[in-house]
Amino acid sequence: MVLALAVLGISSSAVLVRLMSAPPVAVAAWRCLFAAVLLSPALRYAKGMTGRDLRWIGLAGVFLGMHFAAWFASLDYTTVLRSTVLVALVPVWTGLLEWALTGRRPPTPFWVGIGLALLGVASMSTGEQGTAGWKGDALAAFAGVLWSVYLLVGRDVRQRVHIGTYMCLVSGFASLSMWPLAFATGTPVWGFPLATWGWLVVATLGPQLMGHQGFSYAVKYLPASTIAAIMLLEPVGSSALAAAVLQEWPPATALLGGAIVIAGVLVALRAAPVADEPDAEAA
Repeated sequence: MVLALAVLGISSSAVLVRLMSAPPVAVAAWRCLFAAVLLSPALRYAKGMTGRDLRWIGLAGVFLGMHFAAWFASLDYTTVLRSTVLVALVPVWTGLLEWALTGRRPPTPFWVGIGLALLGVASMSTGEQGTAGWKGDALAAFAGVLWSVYLLVGRDVRQRVHIGTYMCLVSGFASLSMWPLAFATGTPVWGFPLATWGWLVVATLGPQLMGHQGFSYAVKYLPASTIAAIMLLEPVGSSALAAAVLQEWPPATALLGGAIVIAGVLVALRAAPVADEPDAEAA
């Protein structure tokens, strides 16, 4: 249930960014700051954290902030569908990195499912109409790599740190990593239209808290590669919202591609093991 809500949350992210009149780095900085402030009451659960935990959370936050900045920037150069399709390569990077770093090789059926899902996301972009360029493609693909590293870096510390505390701190570190970048590049960080601030609040409550916090909650109980596989559902939801809100209508092949994505995710999930049974910790 948590993962289903998380997919709904992140599926709205690209559309919300497109509705804002603010630079990508500023959006990332403010969105993460808002999330950290809203989650600050959870710091009361930080008792028992070690300096090592804090360092790993800080590192995860830096990768999260970089992921947001790169992905949001890609939306200035390509369509919502194309961007989310390329970000959906996360399972490939996560599976390979997890195998290289932990020695945990995902079973063959998992890769079969991933291959099927990637075939689906590729067919979703076939014949797509709209603005697309190599710069947007490269930024979106790089954002996927950064998200994979974020998942893997955060998985170990998430075993010991409360979800609210973890998300508050990781969002805070993500925001802190964006402000120096914004000032160094002369990126405006205020003076935006009122509507943009409103969309920033919505993006904080939906994609940031419901979406990313949901995945961070689940990564305590599931392998990072499994979480990444579920993220392949994002292009399906994002393309539907882009059509409804931005009038970015996907080609007919996107409907078939969406069905293939869902089938691939189901195959991958059936093959991937559950790490632990959930405890009573609330999402």
